[in-house]
Amino acid sequence: MIQDLPIRNTPIVPFRFKRYFESKNNEIRIFGQCEVTGKNFEMSVPVEGFFVYSQGFKTIAEALISIPQEEREFILTGVSPEGQKLRTN
Repeated sequence: MIQDLPIRNTPIVPFRFKRYFESKNNEIRIFGQCEVTGKNFEMSVPVEGFFVYSQGFKTIAEALISIPQEEREFILTGVSPEGQKLRTN
């Protein structure tokens, strides 16, 4: 499916937080420090879903439906699930 999509030059994802990406076995490992706790956090997402989201073809919820909402939030804001719990308590 990725081959059928045109690549756009400007991604919609504003990665202003310190997160790092590594591709392996059709997955992208996303890792970095949580903006709230300062602890390291990492997760893996499907390459195809991440590509579709980052190019603006689908929302993050549509493109990464298999990933829990708490982990998708890390991609958007840099806040891990643990950090989100601290913010809401």
